[in-house]
Amino acid sequence: MRKFSDIHLERDKNDIFRFGFIHETVGNPRFLNFFRSVLLLLVLYAILWGLFSPKNAFTTGLFWGLFWPFFMVITLPFLGNVFCMICPFGFLSRTVAKIGLKKKLPKPLKNPYIGFSLLILFYWLPLYLFPGIFRSSFVTALFFLTFFLFAVLVSYMYSNGVFCRYFCPIGRVAPAFARVGFMWLSAYNKTLCDPKCDKPDCAFACPYKLSPHKFDKNNSMESCTLCMECARSCEGVRYSVRKWSHSLLQKIKKPNSWEVWIYIILLAVITITMRFHHGLGHSPIRNELPWVQIGKWLEQTTGIGKPFDWIGLVALIMAVSITFLLILGGFYIASKLLKKTFKEVFLNLGYALAPLMIIGSLSHVTHFFFTHYYHEIINGFSQAFFFDFKVEPLASNKDKWLRIFYIFPFIAAFWSGFIMWKRLGFFYVQGLKKAVVYTFSSLIILFYLGLTVFQLYVRYFSSHH
Repeated sequence: MRKFSDIHLERDKNDIFRFGFIHETVGNPRFLNFFRSVLLLLVLYAILWGLFSPKNAFTTGLFWGLFWPFFMVITLPFLGNVFCMICPFGFLSRTVAKIGLKKKLPKPLKNPYIGFSLLILFYWLPLYLFPGIFRSSFVTALFFLTFFLFAVLVSYMYSNGVFCRYFCPIGRVAPAFARVGFMWLSAYNKTLCDPKCDKPDCAFACPYKLSPHKFDKNNSMESCTLCMECARSCEGVRYSVRKWSHSLLQKIKKPNSWEVWIYIILLAVITITMRFHHGLGHSPIRNELPWVQIGKWLEQTTGIGKPFDWIGLVALIMAVSITFLLILGGFYIASKLLKKTFKEVFLNLGYALAPLMIIGSLSHVTHFFFTHYYHEIINGFSQAFFFDFKVEPLASNKDKWLRIFYIFPFIAAFWSGFIMWKRLGFFYVQGLKKAVVYTFSSLIILFYLGLTVFQLYVRYFSSHH
């Protein structure tokens, strides 16, 4: 790629790097590293507070009130993978790797499901089986201390980028859901790039061995963490604002099965299970729900009660079973109708499921910001840094205006349905046949929409107890 000094720079109107301030901050890894180091110190401080002052609001407020809902759920559907851009653990792993052993990662460990599995096994599963476990600042501190030590160990042993690509619980989730957002990193192909360039500076600068100059061609940013090392190496790198979910509406040259499975599993484990266990679990029909009845029976039969939650376990199993049945069964029928292989249908239409979990979760997060997160974050920082003030929640669960945030699950369902319809067009099917195939391939979307309506009905409009 050509350097800025070699050619007059004419950036696209949608390239935010055309603004000097943004290019020198967001596009500058040195600035980002300073910001990341500050966040790393904040994280370590929160861990220490949790370990030595177990009853504090700062540790849980920082991790579960700020980092998780804000950077993961709120930013992903709009700004893309900015969580990884500023992640202190990503900065830590890249720094440690520079002085580490730089060993080559064994091939069996180059598995995209390892980090994702850690997220399910060590966060979501305990959350359902032992409700409230992460409300403890000590448990939260211990959890992230383990995560911290794990990042240091892996990064010291193996070459740069291994931790984020294969072992980080968020390292696969965030890039997969970043497809829903507006932001896109790539490289110019005409104005600033030499067509004959076979050794692009952006690719050599990438610590994850990715090729930004191929992102547009492949319609995929792969596992890019937006570390911006490529932006420092060449002025041809751009960071653009595109249409919402642009990559999901286009053909993906090299679709990844792990991305689709992340959409499916997290939809089941987070969204559907939460609707079963918490949404309907706090409704007037709670005692009539099958997972509640089965859970109570298992508790009585086994004699194992609190803190173990049988109802949460059964709700999880039922949610996963229903989600898998509707998605895989619907895709199987669609493949037969289209006369295509199941793999083709799965890797094509599966991308339409991306908005369901990430956009639908905005309902829960925005609601909780006003009732829980706001005052927990502010009061936690006040306590940790010895400020003498305290704030109250911005709203209570009794405030009816909070119901406006239930619009997000409907946006998620209709947006996912729209993407499904557009992606069906890649199979060149039309008319009644397309409508039938669409119905079967969208069974989970219809179920999701129906579950949302049913939850709202039994919680707010039904007089049945």
